[in-house]
Amino acid sequence: TPWWLGIALSGPLGAVLRRLAGRRRRIAERNLERCFPDWSAADRAALLSAHFRALGRTLFETCWAWSAGDRRFRRVVRVEGAEHLDTARAAGKGIMILTAHVTCLEMGGRITALAAPETNAVYRPLRSPVLEWYQNSSRSAYLSGLISKRDLRGIVRALRANEAIWYAPDQDFGPDRSVFAPFFGIETASLEATVRLAQMSGCAVVPMYAAFDAARRRWTVRFDPPLGDFPSGDTRADLARINRIFEEKIRRVPEQYWWIHRRFKTRPEGEPPFYD
Repeated sequence: TPWWLGIALSGPLGAVLRRLAGRRRRIAERNLERCFPDWSAADRAALLSAHFRALGRTLFETCWAWSAGDRRFRRVVRVEGAEHLDTARAAGKGIMILTAHVTCLEMGGRITALAAPETNAVYRPLRSPVLEWYQNSSRSAYLSGLISKRDLRGIVRALRANEAIWYAPDQDFGPDRSVFAPFFGIETASLEATVRLAQMSGCAVVPMYAAFDAARRRWTVRFDPPLGDFPSGDTRADLARINRIFEEKIRRVPEQYWWIHRRFKTRPEGEPPFYD
């Protein structure tokens, strides 16, 4: 599909998704209500519509990321801050490329591979073996390797071998593997393994964020400087720091965050359910 056509079709497709995905729409509405309490109802409704347009574009973005030729792909993408990867490599350690779940996640992964061909993606196994095979074989065309999030030893082994991992920990994995830390002013179950992996491997941690620029019709990945004093020895403080980084990025292009996820499902003891 031509880039312009996929972008044009994302609006109507997003409207259809918004109408059909009732449960996910309600989850997104609740998330936006709690994360942007100072916004008017009309502004949140406009953000919700923009979010579903971004979700509609996700289908095309995934296809392009998995199938577009290199020459065609490079014409519509941009890498910023690649020098921060060089700084991390100069330390002679592995690199945790730390990112969040955004609607253009797959485009972000492929753009990341342009700047860091040694990148392994940490992925969540799918329920369908066929879909997982297709996903992994498509990603393998541009990534160095794929490691299941369940394979902690494999992740540490890659980092100790001075490789990079593409890691998106911003989902709710339940109370047993999480520590509560603030995110949009809400105590949020944040994955403890993010800190543990850095402790076990001694890797550099480089925040990365992918975004689509509608005005320029271009996808950009921005790498930030490696985090200093990380881990600090205070897991909650480290996770709160990561959440602040994500929140700052999200607020710049809020429609492109994965609001349909039940990010706040796990609550501290005694709190009522977040989602009805």
